Amino acid sequence: MINELLNQSEEAGFMDVSLEKKKNEKEEERKRTDARNADCFRRLAGVSLLYAVIYTICTYKNMQGIAVAVWTVAVVIYIRQVVRLFGSSAGLKRGSVFYSSVILLLGISTFLTDNSYIILMNYMGIFLTIAGLALHNFREDVSWDFGHYLAEMILAVFGAISYFSMPFVDGSAFCRQAKGKRSERSRSVLIGILISVPCLFFTGMLLVSADLVFENLVFQAFQMIRLPSAVFGVAFTLCFGFFSSYCAVRYLSGSVPFKASAQRQAQPLSAIIVCGSVAAMYLVFCMIQVLYLFVGNRELPAGVTYAQYARRGFFQLLLICVVNLVIVLCVKKYVSAHKVLDGILLLISCCTYVMTASSAYRMILYIWAYHLTFLRVFVIVALFTIAILMAGVIRTVRKPDFPMFRYGVAVVSVIYLVFSFSHVDYFIASYNLERIEEEKQENRSGDYRYLTGMSTDAAPAIAQYAKEHPELLEENQEVLSWYQEYKMLHRGQFEENSIRKFNLSHAVAGKLL
Repeated sequence: MINELLNQSEEAGFMDVSLEKKKNEKEEERKRTDARNADCFRRLAGVSLLYAVIYTICTYKNMQGIAVAVWTVAVVIYIRQVVRLFGSSAGLKRGSVFYSSVILLLGISTFLTDNSYIILMNYMGIFLTIAGLALHNFREDVSWDFGHYLAEMILAVFGAISYFSMPFVDGSAFCRQAKGKRSERSRSVLIGILISVPCLFFTGMLLVSADLVFENLVFQAFQMIRLPSAVFGVAFTLCFGFFSSYCAVRYLSGSVPFKASAQRQAQPLSAIIVCGSVAAMYLVFCMIQVLYLFVGNRELPAGVTYAQYARRGFFQLLLICVVNLVIVLCVKKYVSAHKVLDGILLLISCCTYVMTASSAYRMILYIWAYHLTFLRVFVIVALFTIAILMAGVIRTVRKPDFPMFRYGVAVVSVIYLVFSFSHVDYFIASYNLERIEEEKQENRSGDYRYLTGMSTDAAPAIAQYAKEHPELLEENQEVLSWYQEYKMLHRGQFEENSIRKFNLSHAVAGKLL
């Protein structure tokens, strides 16, 4: 009996020691985690806050001013700095110059143009290129393909959102190390204030939109304290700039990279049957295009206009060209190599060139009959891009280790940058005005409606037209009305003289018109 009691007491002692040991280990782990978080806050908070201030100054209510170019410079410098802090001490990896140059050129293009479509695509390009630059430096992306890069970008976006609390966690750890336990109450107050500000903002906005009485009460209260409405916009932009940069860097520097599972390649027989049947149909279609459309002197079926012919076939062929590009790349990745299959894929690629030419030819017919628009020019550029990409696809079929992803990024970036800097609205306006004059000589009325809504990029062409045809502004009421409406539409842009919002297209148009 005594021995059993002694054994039980010894076991209880061992359990107490084990529990105490686990408790000490947890405490040590918590201290190490706090030290890491505090160190991250010390290194990242200041540079992220500085970036957020520059981002706010440059982009708040300013989508196309010269300050946007300054912001892109700040983006590149910020990424370079955080890579040195959390990645490689040597700085940006080899290949980063290309990504950085694209970001800077897109920022320059944004303040040189007034075309809203170009500006929107510039911002999309800036975001994608920033993500590419960050992933290139925080991950090993040498062997990545399109799918892996897309997966990493999606994970980076949602990962940064999931790290929303990290500035508070890191800041709390930093305060504990800096001031010790005596400041626990003040630290709790500070955290409560920091969390309550965004909570009050978002819930307040919802409640303001839900009830008119509450909305009037809130607006009257702000008028009483004379708080400028711009403060909320500036504060939101500043918070977005800080949290987006801080959380993205914390995710990329602290998360485990995405690992694509090894793909088991399928047997080629099924792919040969499917691709072979599709290639046979493509071959018949391409022969018809060559014999009828290209060699047939542009003769259309009876009762079919240019518009009907172009609309019926153009978009379908454009979609097929994109699908063909994806099919060939997917087959090469997921199906075992086979000489017959490679020959079929090469045939599909060649047929894609014929379809691309047919689609472009139909669009040219449509443009000849109904003039240029931005969408029609953009589609021609897209077809040209597909044709260049297909050259890389053919190279991939013949040489599987060809770096198709890097080739595709380079091709799309260079072609889009040329398109972005081209001031396409100027060429559209010049071509359309020239065609209007030709139609007038054929006793057909000119259509100025599309020109009225064009951006200030078209102003040099419009001013030149007005200079060469002053009699039209005096005698033709339609031309005078269109010209005056165009100037009235952009009058506010002509008068904008803020350094931060300076836009070269606006300045040139204001001087000419």
